[in-house]
Amino acid sequence: MKDKIRGYWDRRAVDYDENVRNILYSPRENREWKRIFSQGLGSVKMNGAELKDAKMTSAEMKILDVGTGPGIVATILSSLGNQVTGIDPSREMLERAGINAKRSKQPLVFVQGDAENLPFMDGSFDAVVCRFVLWNLPHPDKAMIEWKRVLRPGGKVLVIDGTWYDHDDSPLKIKLWQFLSTPLIMLTERRIPRYSSMNSEIKESLWSTVARRPQADVRLLERAGFEKIHVLEDIYRKSLTNLDYLKNGHWGRTFMITGVK
Repeated sequence: MKDKIRGYWDRRAVDYDENVRNILYSPRENREWKRIFSQGLGSVKMNGAELKDAKMTSAEMKILDVGTGPGIVATILSSLGNQVTGIDPSREMLERAGINAKRSKQPLVFVQGDAENLPFMDGSFDAVVCRFVLWNLPHPDKAMIEWKRVLRPGGKVLVIDGTWYDHDDSPLKIKLWQFLSTPLIMLTERRIPRYSSMNSEIKESLWSTVARRPQADVRLLERAGFEKIHVLEDIYRKSLTNLDYLKNGHWGRTFMITGVK
């Protein structure tokens, strides 16, 4: 199953990079994701305002970005002053990540590896961040235990994911919404969005297709032994303009969960 999932993302590396790269070059989206990560990880001054959440500021953190893909999250976290390592099983994705890091001039380290079997020593990181990845891991319980292992005592895990399969909209409505959003993206972003679904064999084997989220994610953190678990729902919808919502709202609701080792 892991080989099939890796193969899917290898094939999608170029078009996925094109779909999400705008986050780095859109001032508003870049600023918003910086705010979200700063809120989840700690306190950092942005535009004169301080977002308080932990004793350590995000600018002092050694962070592991699990499932880094084309390195978008790693680049944003690095731009906040963090020391960031990205890990991903897809070689094609890591090639895109290297290109994006070079363009943004961020000192990032990328490693090819398995999110459920990390090639790092115990207590190597201050934080583990995972954005839009947990849903397609075959063994999320094992992943959580590994993420906790590589965290220092008091370190934080931050998971951002979404209700990709359990939201209330019908599949037909979602497909129609996705179809109608395409010309808006073409006009406003000057690119053609490319969508690709995992085959039914993979999707039916994933835990997230039948889970009620984020409740199931909270239980994953609890079973791994994380403490001070905190959930924020609809984190991205609140920041979207009406136009952005028309373009991207079909994906589902986005949530953020944090926990402390």
